[in-house]
Amino acid sequence: MATENNLTEVLIHQIQNGQTDSALQQLAGLLEQEPNQPGLLTLKAEALRLSGQSGAAIDAYRRAGAVGGGARNWLVAGLMLSNERRIDESISCLTFAIAEDPGNDEILNALVTTLFNANRYRDGVAFARRLLVCSTKAHYLSNAALLLQSNESYEEAADVFKKILGDGGTDPAILGAALVPARFTCDWDWIESLQQRIGAHYAQGQYAATQEFPLTHLTWCANELYNLEVTQAYVARVLPTVAPLVTAPRADSAGTRIRVGYLSSDFCNHATMHLMAGLFEAHDRERFEVFAYDSSPPDVSVYRQRFLRAVEHHIDITAMTDADAALRIAADRLDILFDLKGHTGWGRLGIMAYRPAPLQAAYIGFPGSTGTPFIDYLVSDRFVTPDSSAPFYSEKLCRLPHSYQCNDRQRPVAGDPGSRASHGLPDDAVVFCAFNQSYKIDRGSFNVWMRVLGDVPDSVLWLLNQGEAAERNLRRRAALAGITPDRLIFSGFARPEQHIARLQLADAALDALICNGHTTTSDTLWAGVPVITARGSHFASRVSESLLNAVNLPELVARDADEMVRIAVRLGRDAGERRALRARLAANLGTAPLFDTGRFTRYFEDGIAMMVEASRSGAPLVHLDVPVMRG
Repeated sequence: MATENNLTEVLIHQIQNGQTDSALQQLAGLLEQEPNQPGLLTLKAEALRLSGQSGAAIDAYRRAGAVGGGARNWLVAGLMLSNERRIDESISCLTFAIAEDPGNDEILNALVTTLFNANRYRDGVAFARRLLVCSTKAHYLSNAALLLQSNESYEEAADVFKKILGDGGTDPAILGAALVPARFTCDWDWIESLQQRIGAHYAQGQYAATQEFPLTHLTWCANELYNLEVTQAYVARVLPTVAPLVTAPRADSAGTRIRVGYLSSDFCNHATMHLMAGLFEAHDRERFEVFAYDSSPPDVSVYRQRFLRAVEHHIDITAMTDADAALRIAADRLDILFDLKGHTGWGRLGIMAYRPAPLQAAYIGFPGSTGTPFIDYLVSDRFVTPDSSAPFYSEKLCRLPHSYQCNDRQRPVAGDPGSRASHGLPDDAVVFCAFNQSYKIDRGSFNVWMRVLGDVPDSVLWLLNQGEAAERNLRRRAALAGITPDRLIFSGFARPEQHIARLQLADAALDALICNGHTTTSDTLWAGVPVITARGSHFASRVSESLLNAVNLPELVARDADEMVRIAVRLGRDAGERRALRARLAANLGTAPLFDTGRFTRYFEDGIAMMVEASRSGAPLVHLDVPVMRG
C-alpha cells in the first residue's frame, strides 16, 4: 500500500509540474493491468487535460466517472464539454455529477451557468432554486438569480440580490448583475440605490469595479464617456486577446463581387429579423455575395424562412467554438464581416476577436460602441451619433442618410385588431401607449407620462405587462402622482403581426427617454400611430429622433421633457390634430425614407462599398458619411 501511495504521489507531482508525457507513459502501463481503476483514470484525464488533449481528457473523465471515480470527474467533463459547445453532452455529464452529490453547489452552479449560456432557461430553473437553498457563495447566488430573471422571474431574482447586497453592499462582482432583474421590476428606490453605488465608482474613474453589463448600463446611463469606459472594461474582462487570422484584404478582389458576411444568433423570429428581412432580400446580387454565420435557436417562423431563401451561403456555427467558427469564416475570404449582436444575449463577439475578416463592422444589435479593438466600423447616422459623439466610439463611424435603422416594407399586419373593449381599453378615452419593455421605464420617463395623463383627464396609458412586480409598482407610482391606478392598462406579449394590428387602437405613443423604443418605435409608426419623444444624449436615447426624422415627423421630437409633455397634451386634447397627424403619417409611410426598404438597402450597400474601399486602400480608416442619392 505504501508503494502504491508513493507511486500516486510521484504521478501527481509529475502532472502538476508539466511532466505529463512521463506520467501518461507510466499510467498506460498501470491501466493495462487495472483498466477500470478510477484513481488511475482520473490521473490520466488530468494529465491529458494539462497537455492540451481536450477530447481524450473528456473521454477519460467520463470513463473515470462511469467506473465510480466520483462526481468531480463528471463535473470536469461537463465543464470541458460546455467550453466546446457540446451542450447536450455537457448537461448529461453534469446530471450524473449532481446525482452523485446532490448538495454540491459547484455542480449546481455549473448546471445553471451552462443552461443559461445555452439559452435553456426553463431547464435551469429547478437547479437555480436548489442552488439558492444550498449555497452561500455570492457569485453562485448571482448566477442563479440571473437565470431566474431570464425565465421572467424578475421579482424572485431581484429579491435574491436584495438579500446579497442589503442596503449598502458594494460587492463589485454583484452590483452590475443585481441591476439586471431590478430594472424589470420598476422598483425605482432599489434600482436607484444600485445605480448610485455604481455611479460612485464611475465618478472616481473605476469603470471596471462594478462589472456592469454594457446593455443594462445603456438603459440607465446616458453619459457617453461612461458608456465607452464601462463597455471597454467589460471587453477586457470577458473577451480573449488572440492573434488575428486575417489582416489584409483579398489580393484577387478586383472585378469580383464584394463578399459580405453577417454574424448573428437572431436569424429567426426576433426584432433584428423583423427589421432586416427585407434588406437581405433586396441585396444586389450582382454587387454582393452574401454569407450568413448563424447560431440562432430553432425556429420555423416566416422570418426564418425568408432569411434562408434570401442568403446565398448559410453556415450553421451553433455547435462550433469561437475559434473554430472564426477559422470557418476566414476560409470564405470575406471583404467585410458584420456582427449584428454586439453585447447582447447570445452574442458571439469572441469570434470577431480572432479577426476572421480584414474589415469588421457592427450594426443594429447594440446601440453603442462595442469598445473593442477588432471592430473597425459602426454603422449609424447623424442623429444617433452626431459629430460630438465620435470621441466616445472605439470604431470609426459609417453614417447613413436619414436613419441607421433598416425596416421591412413587407412586415405583416394581422387583420382586424378587434374592438378597444376586447383589449380592456375604454372606447371613449384618449389612448396613449408605451409598449417598451419594463426595464426601459425609468422614474423620469414615467413622471412625464403621468404629467400627460394628469393634463388629459379623459386618457389612459396602455402598457406591456411584464409581471406582477412591475405592474404593482407602476400602479403604486401612478397613485402617488395623483393618477387613478386603473388608468394604466396592461396587455401581454403578442405575435408581431398581431401586436402591430392592436397598436392601431392607440391614439399616440409616449417614448421612454433614456433608452428609447428602437424596434418598438418603428413598430408603432408602421401601425400608423405617432410617437412622441424627446432629444437624448447617447445612441440609445436618440433612436426615436432618428426614426421620426426619417418618417418626416420631426415636430414630434421635443427639446426636453417639458416640451414633450406639451406636445402630448396638445395632441391629447385636440382630436382634429390627432386625425390630421395620423393622416400625414399614413401618407409618409409610402413615401418617406424610413420604410423604403429598397432605398435603404442601396444606401447600406454604398456604405459597405465605401468601407471596403477604405480598407483596400491601406490608408488609416476615417469616419464616413454616405451621400444622399440624387434623383
